[in-house]
Amino acid sequence: MNEKQLKFLFFVLCAAFIANLLGYAFIVPILPSWKTQFALNNTQATALVSLWAVPLFLLGPMTGRIVDRFGAMPIIFISLVLLTLTSLLYLVAVQEKFGSGFYLLAIARLLHGLAGASIMTAGFSLASELWPLNFGETSGQLIGIAVVGGLLGPVVGGITFAYSPTLAFLTLAAVPALVSPLAFISMKTVKHHRNKAESTGTISIMAFVKEPMLFRIGMLVVLATLATGALEAGVPLLLHEALGLGSASIGLILLGLILFQGLGGWFWGIKVDQKGPIRYMIWGWILVSISLLACGFVIWFVTGNKSVWVVVGVLAIFQFAIAATQVPMLPMIDTATNQLFGSGSAGLAFGAFGTAWAAGTILGPLAIGPMLDLTNSWALTVSALTIPMVIGLWITIANKEMLTTCYQAEMDARLADE
Repeated sequence: MNEKQLKFLFFVLCAAFIANLLGYAFIVPILPSWKTQFALNNTQATALVSLWAVPLFLLGPMTGRIVDRFGAMPIIFISLVLLTLTSLLYLVAVQEKFGSGFYLLAIARLLHGLAGASIMTAGFSLASELWPLNFGETSGQLIGIAVVGGLLGPVVGGITFAYSPTLAFLTLAAVPALVSPLAFISMKTVKHHRNKAESTGTISIMAFVKEPMLFRIGMLVVLATLATGALEAGVPLLLHEALGLGSASIGLILLGLILFQGLGGWFWGIKVDQKGPIRYMIWGWILVSISLLACGFVIWFVTGNKSVWVVVGVLAIFQFAIAATQVPMLPMIDTATNQLFGSGSAGLAFGAFGTAWAAGTILGPLAIGPMLDLTNSWALTVSALTIPMVIGLWITIANKEMLTTCYQAEMDARLADE
């Protein structure tokens, strides 16, 4: 495959990731409006965020096996079509013409998550096969570019929904509709360069428990995404209830926060390829723990509008640092799966990653909603998120030698193949 084809495939992957993350983050600034329209409590509102990750949790390994068997790009194409149709279902739900809009929103969110899970698994699988020696950098770039979707999602969602719900969800549907023809064209190119090695194993959720390496990596993924999932659902409610901000303003603030995460993904991905993942994971856990404690402190002791803007600044540091714990997980779980189940298991690896990532994404919003309802304190709620971060730091340090050996062995094997 020549350089021009590789560049085009990278562009298609970036576009698909943008379309995917656009849909994930699109509803975040709309949550306060839905909370009012459907008379939801905090738990129900944040649950809508969690539902996106449920299919990824349940079907991640199965999706990975399908990707390994049929190839990544056909799965991406089908998923983009499903994203388009699901976006229109949101519009039907908010119009409340067919019973309870909340339940239709929940169904739409689940379908949206199914398509998103497939794009993530297939995309990372293809990237691992096309750029094996630079996968840390490539995956970091993909995450950084995908964050553009996360950046645009709250902004476009907030502004267009404030103008018209119809415009909002027609816009959301248009993006994957435009990207899907590119994925269709790419299928012919990728078809002849797909890894034909057949993996002989399968991964279930229980594999994380049975295999020590996968269990440890899976736990680290869960802990990292738990905090980000909780804050993605909670911060819009904080900004709305503490400042009375509307959906458009909330979207602009979230844009800035997610930008820092995208920059972190790009920065830490390069560092991982240069010097390995472990040292940066340790620093990441330390920084996110400090930032969450600082955030809780500011909320507790600083009053007025000033406190919220200081909190936003502290959370920006958190977003940049959390990428240091997340980006290394991609090459790590790819490495562990190849060693345990054989080469040709890239889809299986990222299906497993998706399962762990989804578990944290589900637990985060489900935890922060009830905790806030129970304590009625943002300071206590945010500070409590430090606990899983400290646990992540402990797991990383305690298994430093095992993780380093696993990663280095796989990188040496890939260099030998080249």
